Amino acid sequence: MRFGIFALLLTGQVHASNVRLTIVSAKLDATKLEKRATPASNAHLSDLACLSLPGLRALQGFCGGAGDASGAPVDAFVRVEIGEHVIRTYPIPGSLTPAWEYGVVLDKKFLDGDDFADFILYDYTPAGTEKKLGDNLVKSRDLLKPGTRTIKAGTHQITFRIEALADSTAPRGYSFRVPADQQMADLARNAKTTGPGYVVIPVAEGEVVEVSATGKVQPSAKKHPDRVAGPDGIPTIKTKIQFNQPGFRGCPGCDHAALIGQIGTTGMVVGSHKKFTVENAGLLVLAINDVKVIDNAGFFDVTVSVSLPASEGGSARAPSKKKGSAADSGPAGMDPRVLQQIVDSHGEELDACVAQAANPVGEVVLQFSISADGTPLGVIVEKASVNLKSAGDCMRAKALRWKFPPPRGVVTARYPLSFSAG
Repeated sequence: MRFGIFALLLTGQVHASNVRLTIVSAKLDATKLEKRATPASNAHLSDLACLSLPGLRALQGFCGGAGDASGAPVDAFVRVEIGEHVIRTYPIPGSLTPAWEYGVVLDKKFLDGDDFADFILYDYTPAGTEKKLGDNLVKSRDLLKPGTRTIKAGTHQITFRIEALADSTAPRGYSFRVPADQQMADLARNAKTTGPGYVVIPVAEGEVVEVSATGKVQPSAKKHPDRVAGPDGIPTIKTKIQFNQPGFRGCPGCDHAALIGQIGTTGMVVGSHKKFTVENAGLLVLAINDVKVIDNAGFFDVTVSVSLPASEGGSARAPSKKKGSAADSGPAGMDPRVLQQIVDSHGEELDACVAQAANPVGEVVLQFSISADGTPLGVIVEKASVNLKSAGDCMRAKALRWKFPPPRGVVTARYPLSFSAG
């Protein structure tokens, strides 16, 4: 899979407003890596995140961190610093030859502003800290020359690709159906990146995506044949938030059976129309907001356009992350998205607690203290609506038995939960 497959690839330096820089892969020197039993970064990600992060579909055992033949799993990632801005790929556990295909669209005027780009290769240590393995300075003007290059980073190697994107480069267009009777992760697992039929769409950081959808689905065709949803969905049935996908439960606009999308760990409600700029490269997966799909019927017809960002004249387009920003920081403590995934995976337990309340509407806020090995040291009901006091105590008892991915040290995390009648 290549992010640049639809782009115009030119053989010489050209006059263009944009270039696409893609971090392709790295070759690691195993003798320079620290041994450990399991990867330290994102081996805990959901199946869907594993399938929709850039370039990871071909890595067997990614979520489990299978490791290399010598039994030394790694968590390598590449960071590129250009002036005050940074491009940061996802860590990839379980392979000594990680593959990213992490693409970023840059305005060439931005590259003219700095003499060098620093390509840095990192790994995670057993303690969960980032360890620099090596780096290499590349002249910014060399990032305007199309082609694939491999550079040294200490005793390791980084491969990247440059594609010149002319102003006239046409948007990539997709048209396909999103069925209602398949899980989001299953759709991603079985999909290709080109048609015919359902596809997942490779997108690069900085590209502009526009999705339009029509059609109807029946989220419970046998039991409730009269319940029909368009791409914007219908109110969630009663308090059964477990009917919705993890990450799309109880949030504003997260209606049942709505068209939703996922790129890596980032989820979004798409509905009948959405236009957005990609913040992190990956594969765009489209599905409906429902996990009980066995008796679903219908589909949404979608059209997707992926285009380059508009040329900004004298104001060059920089990478979306700045050095020192929250988006640039590595895993410190516990990523809130990870906490959300763990809580969502226990959605049925939490719903069972709320279902016992006479009035199952309100809010519960849980506070977790999590040890370095992922075991809850304590769970506190920080806040609960009067009618959900007992439900909060029930949630606390269940949460004490959960297992979390090991954070960096002991951390405290706060998680609010909202419940409505729908």
